[in-house]
Amino acid sequence: MFKNRLITALVLAPLVIAAVLLLKPTPFSVVWGGVILLAGWEWAGVSGIDDRVGRIAFLVALGLPMAIASFWAPYTVDWLMWPVVAWWFAVGMLLRAKPDKALAIRLPVGLKLGLGWFILLTSWILFIWLRFNFGAVQALYLLVLISFADMAAYFVGRSWGFTKLMPEISPGKTVEGLYGALAVSAVLAVAVGLWFKLEPLTIADFVILSLVTVVTSVGGDLFESLLKRQRGVKDSGSLLPGHGGVLDRIDALLASVAVFYAGSMLLGLFLQSAEPVTIEVPTEMDGAPVQVEPIEPEPDDSASEHAPEPMAPEADEPDATDAGTDESAPEE
Repeated sequence: MFKNRLITALVLAPLVIAAVLLLKPTPFSVVWGGVILLAGWEWAGVSGIDDRVGRIAFLVALGLPMAIASFWAPYTVDWLMWPVVAWWFAVGMLLRAKPDKALAIRLPVGLKLGLGWFILLTSWILFIWLRFNFGAVQALYLLVLISFADMAAYFVGRSWGFTKLMPEISPGKTVEGLYGALAVSAVLAVAVGLWFKLEPLTIADFVILSLVTVVTSVGGDLFESLLKRQRGVKDSGSLLPGHGGVLDRIDALLASVAVFYAGSMLLGLFLQSAEPVTIEVPTEMDGAPVQVEPIEPEPDDSASEHAPEPMAPEADEPDATDAGTDESAPEE
């Protein structure tokens, strides 16, 4: 099984990296949307929908708002992440406090489908926003963070894990594995912060955000495990040898992307550039995203500042969109 898991990871990793780093808004949205729809097919099965017609109907309900995102996404850019963060916080508190009672709760099939629709759709748009508002590197960092945390939890848990984390829901997860995941995540965050020459205080914020993101990702993994145990299945599917289904592979990402995106927004964390940044909503299906609100950095003598704050451009400074020309910004 481990051999299959390794081979699958080696095949998928270059494809995922290429998609995040190279694809433009429209193809990236379509590719990521395809992954979400595959996960949606499996979510319907885990929720109790066995017939093909029922699963297709769920995919239509999920795919339709994705296809018309240009009509609704611009109106949700400032707040959509917060209901998602609140949901995963509530799930984490419930699983932590009363895992046995959480397992005993038998949700109706319709409610499970509604939760899946909400989780999958919001994860789709939030990861797109993360990719094009904060840059490919920041999106790729989230994927690497989740992958490293998962591998650390797996190896530490197998080698030194004795204390079960939530045996009622996921017998294989251990407290020691979680600590190993957090330790590796902290080291990774510090290394990335130093690589991008972030300020010490910004690195501290980055580490905290990364740790909170990893804890949330564990909650997403456990919630899917809860649904699978209630359904009586081990994996959500069999499309990925050694990993189970697509939903098994991205469950942690579905939970963590909202927290990481919201934290990046609040802290003003931009790994890629200290240049003026334009927050965009990539909903134009013919190419460039729709500009929503410009965010430009305050003047700073330090070249290592990576957390720009909103401000208006100085009257005697050239406009960022006219870089390379001889015209200056108009007087206010």
